Amino acid sequence: MDLKVILLFCCGCFFSGCSTTEIATSNVFYDQLFYDQAFPDYLNYPIATPEEIYALDDSMNDFVHSHLMKIEDPFLRSKALLTKLFNQSPHTLRYLNGANLIAAEAFHQNEANCLSLTILAYALADEANLLIKFQEIDIPEYWVREGQFNMLTGHVNLRVIGDKINPYKIIWGNSDITIDFDPYNNRKYFSKRIISKNRVTAMFYNNKGAQAIVNNDLNMAYAYFKHSLNQDPNFSPAWGNLGLVYKKVGLTSYAEQAYLTAIDIDDSNLNAWNNLAILEQEQERFEDAAKIRRFLAKIRNQNPYYHALLGDEAYYKGDYQLAIKYYKQAKAMSPKEHEFYFGLARSFFKLGDYKKSEFYLEKAKRNAHFKDIEDKYQSKLNLLTRL
Repeated sequence: MDLKVILLFCCGCFFSGCSTTEIATSNVFYDQLFYDQAFPDYLNYPIATPEEIYALDDSMNDFVHSHLMKIEDPFLRSKALLTKLFNQSPHTLRYLNGANLIAAEAFHQNEANCLSLTILAYALADEANLLIKFQEIDIPEYWVREGQFNMLTGHVNLRVIGDKINPYKIIWGNSDITIDFDPYNNRKYFSKRIISKNRVTAMFYNNKGAQAIVNNDLNMAYAYFKHSLNQDPNFSPAWGNLGLVYKKVGLTSYAEQAYLTAIDIDDSNLNAWNNLAILEQEQERFEDAAKIRRFLAKIRNQNPYYHALLGDEAYYKGDYQLAIKYYKQAKAMSPKEHEFYFGLARSFFKLGDYKKSEFYLEKAKRNAHFKDIEDKYQSKLNLLTRL
């Protein structure tokens, strides 16, 4: 099945299990892969600078210095950050998948996707003189639906490891603090790696570019992906997404080179492999495309989220019986994922089986990880019971 996929970094999972290989550090080489002429308006967009992404305004500074800086112990200061800003629990935040916001916007709106919330927490912790590191979490592929596109998502969190004023002193032994806006992922103990601030900034621009694709603004998408790659040329997902933009404007040779660059940097970028296979199929390079599809199927068939993705595709096309089959396969492999139950609930609803729809909505609610998601399921249950 040919799936339209964009790679997004927020809450969810990241598929790169291999270390990044810097196969092309020359800016001259990378410059050859940009084609500005095809996007004449790409310079006209007001794009936040890296400094603006992490900047604090007056009220944020007041928050830090009024509530945090008076606390000498960095461990207690970290706890106070979580307590004061997030009311002792990330469940009180409103998670919004498409809200790719700079730190100041996330602070005042109190809603954002996980990457933007992590950027906000970093900015505040940094101002509070806490020594912090970004972490990327290795989790199997995970998708969310955005209109005609499937958004493959990544996940990052923060580790607070001490105090910047005295960084070489062991502050509280081995008990560092993790700030993570998806506690379900956090407690599953997937492997983690420290990543740079530049990489996180590249992720932010990549998110903005992905949303621009969904909104069919390809000039904006190109602008953001170029910003992402200028920030971190070895960020494989942005190359894959840039390839998708090239393909949409008919630059198939540039698209192929972007996909191949993404794969050369990280050969476990399954999304780039998938898009390359679609391109080869359209160019009637059937044997090459089939070889990639076999490779992908062998890996993805072990992933419950892939079966859920196929369920989403079937649901989107109106084949609700097939959607139920895929959602049940996903549920059998991972029985605590609320989205699989919600997929079943909405599919049975479309078939007019309100009793089963209510049953699976209850299951979805019990397995939800955020209060606002629980509330969403409860509101749907309230509507369903009136039918």
